[in-house]
Amino acid sequence: MSEYHLHSHFSELHSVLRKTSVLLILFAAMWTTTSTSMINEWASSLSYANSGSGMAIYSPMDWVEVRWTLVLLLSALSALPIFSILLYRFMRPGLFREERKWIFTVLSCFSVIAPLASIAIWTVGVSTAFSLAESFGTISGVENRYDITQIVSLSIGITWIFLVSSITAISLSMSRLMLGSESDNTRFRIRILLISTGVLILTLPVVYDGLRIALSVAAVLFADMSSKIVPVRR
Repeated sequence: MSEYHLHSHFSELHSVLRKTSVLLILFAAMWTTTSTSMINEWASSLSYANSGSGMAIYSPMDWVEVRWTLVLLLSALSALPIFSILLYRFMRPGLFREERKWIFTVLSCFSVIAPLASIAIWTVGVSTAFSLAESFGTISGVENRYDITQIVSLSIGITWIFLVSSITAISLSMSRLMLGSESDNTRFRIRILLISTGVLILTLPVVYDGLRIALSVAAVLFADMSSKIVPVRR
């Protein structure tokens, strides 16, 4: 490949990343204006919110941190489908017909699964978990009061795991198609697995202490297994 074509490809890739960055900023601005009211409505809709249990904010600074983390997470989930479209358009000219089908399938699946899984977590998963916890009984004479910061952090952590797992699976799937050598693919795969595991271990909320290593490893291994449905380019 000539230097001109190589530079052209890097320019196109840079354009994809630049457009994605702009989208993240725009989505962040949008979610910033609605995040507080959205959290209020979400908290009031939980099944335990009207069961006599109280909710409170015990650390205002933690609440500010959680709110901005949620904004960034929602922005990333919102931009993921558009990023997948831009990435597919970038890769499509250099792929064979069969490879295009695989890439389209992988990008479509993970770009849809991550947002839908996040919606399910926030609308059904958390409420079900706390209903199950309350079903085991409470201490007589002790009022249940939940820290809304910790509840949101719990939901953010699960959503973050799905997002990182999806991005990892997409990256590994791309490497299986784009790298022609099995040995090169293995080295790149190990790097991606280690990076994704490290990101999850370091960034999961404090509420996941004690489980962050196990959850990070399980999520990354699931992403690795999912990516293996894509064939290696020979």
